[in-house]
Amino acid sequence: MNKSKLSDKILSIAPSGSIAISQAISELRERGEKIIGLNVGEPDFKTPEVVLNATKKALDSGRTKYSLVSGEKELREAISKYFFARTGSIIGPQNILVGNGSKQIIYNAFQAILNAGDEVIIPVPYWVTIPESVKLAGGVSTFVDSQDDFHLDLDKIKAAINKNTKAIYINTPNNPTGIVYNEDELLKLGEMAKENDLWIISDEAYESLIYERKFVAINTLSEDLFERTICIQSFSKTFCMTGFRLGYMIANEMVIKEIDKFQGHLCGNVAPFTQLGAVDALAIHEQISHPLVEEMQKRRDITFELFSKLFDCHKPEGAFYLFLDISKYIESGKVKDSAGMVQLLIREAKVALVPGSAFGQEGYIRLAYTASIEELKQAYEQISKVLA
Repeated sequence: MNKSKLSDKILSIAPSGSIAISQAISELRERGEKIIGLNVGEPDFKTPEVVLNATKKALDSGRTKYSLVSGEKELREAISKYFFARTGSIIGPQNILVGNGSKQIIYNAFQAILNAGDEVIIPVPYWVTIPESVKLAGGVSTFVDSQDDFHLDLDKIKAAINKNTKAIYINTPNNPTGIVYNEDELLKLGEMAKENDLWIISDEAYESLIYERKFVAINTLSEDLFERTICIQSFSKTFCMTGFRLGYMIANEMVIKEIDKFQGHLCGNVAPFTQLGAVDALAIHEQISHPLVEEMQKRRDITFELFSKLFDCHKPEGAFYLFLDISKYIESGKVKDSAGMVQLLIREAKVALVPGSAFGQEGYIRLAYTASIEELKQAYEQISKVLA
């Protein structure tokens, strides 16, 4: 069989840039190379013991059967309480649907709202999975540059809206830049969506990983915004549960009911025992998230201080990424582009990052400060020697 026997849809999808780098690193490590991996958005914290114990207890008690597609009632009720604690806004279990990580929730959302040819406005840079999820739903991605500081360029977003526009996608705190959108720009974006009757897909996987400011949930800013917004959350980052593949959406009841039907055919329910582990994580969310945020803030400060000597970059307000401007190295002829820079640093500095081209932003590379402070300092020393 050759590729011509596969669907056009599957052949049109680009591989994940970040996952491709991870695969290359694995091959190098198997050959004995010592590579410092600053490419993966995964904290080096262990999954909290309380989560593991609750998961084991659920397994031992037989919570291994089919269950509700939208998620275990205990988990959706716990998410409701967590959302109130974080935002002061009330939602119920009927506003929540649990899925296999935020990637599936994003896939669900675009499948639910897009018809063939519908356009989604996506600010650049964007998370690598977003354009492919739009494509799989039959939609068309309309990319819009952000401001120089990577906040939303509302004028450009407004200019991009046309009769085919169906939704605007945002990601705050942002991967790959670490920017956190403020209330004023979110309100203005909301007004734009209301005037043009658009959906807002708000990817908030890093909502607890914020340093000096408060997270603003766009769906809490007005009743209209709640009705037209699908918010995406994840247990992976805040609770160090990446392998659990657990995420959820918050939306109006009509949307949840319709997507429940879709997910029922797609995959059914998420493993009940992982959901019950998440229930206990939410019960002590502050005890889990505060040490993580404190440690990540230390790493951010050290990493920014060091790497800003080599690259122009903005100090992240959330998440755990530095988005490093490599334009001076391109102009000097040191490298041709972001992919070339990443290859150079893996080959000669033994440090792995991700090219900005994977995020739609050439001339940058992304660094994840999810490794230990010792490794981050070592990475800086090794990269400094290569770029000297």
